[in-house]
Amino acid sequence: MKKDSFNMPGKKSTDSCMECTSLPDTEWQCLGESQLASLDKCKSVINCEPGETLFSQGEKGNGVYCIKSGLIGLRRVDVNGNSVLVRLSTPGTTVGYRTFLTKSPHVNSAEALTSSVLCYISRPNVDKFLKANPLLGERFLQHFYDDATETENDYVRSLTMGMKSRFLHLILVFYERFGYQNENGNAVVDIPVKKGEIAELVGVRPESISRLIDQLQTDEVMQFKDRRVEFTDIEAILQQAGATV
Repeated sequence: MKKDSFNMPGKKSTDSCMECTSLPDTEWQCLGESQLASLDKCKSVINCEPGETLFSQGEKGNGVYCIKSGLIGLRRVDVNGNSVLVRLSTPGTTVGYRTFLTKSPHVNSAEALTSSVLCYISRPNVDKFLKANPLLGERFLQHFYDDATETENDYVRSLTMGMKSRFLHLILVFYERFGYQNENGNAVVDIPVKKGEIAELVGVRPESISRLIDQLQTDEVMQFKDRRVEFTDIEAILQQAGATV
């Protein structure tokens, strides 16, 4: 499979949507058992590795992708050719839905940041389910609203919070999704993206993130080993991130 983009849907699925652990987090949870069984028959499963692209900015959207496992990054290139990671999508998220609803080209590219499994549903099949179950359309509209709210919140944070607070907020988001406790009872998270991608999400240069990491380790707030982060002072982290203890 090429690293640049998928030209063909994946293989037909033998996995049941009813048994998918991500189903409760998706728009598709509103479908009844018979509709989910129909969805099983028409969806295709795509397995992709880090760096592979689901769709590219400017392309026409021919369907949607529901993330079963892994992490997908939405990336945008500006008029000067600068590429920025603008959003992370986790299991239970449907990507490509905005292009589907608006019938406009993709404004972002979607790239696998980790090994990922997705279910692809073509436009004709999505149309069929929308006509059979109007609640599905309402779920997609709610998703649209939630994404817009998140974008506004990110913008407010960029204006009102310093770099350290934004960085710690992002690490806490990663912990909420991917974290666990180690044998010492400390909170630990394996960061699923590179340092440069963290810098893009925070809105600073990579060297600024490197200096901040050094300072956090000196202050014994966090310890970093490659992509693994151990929280050594969770109360200080929450306070500096502007979160509630």
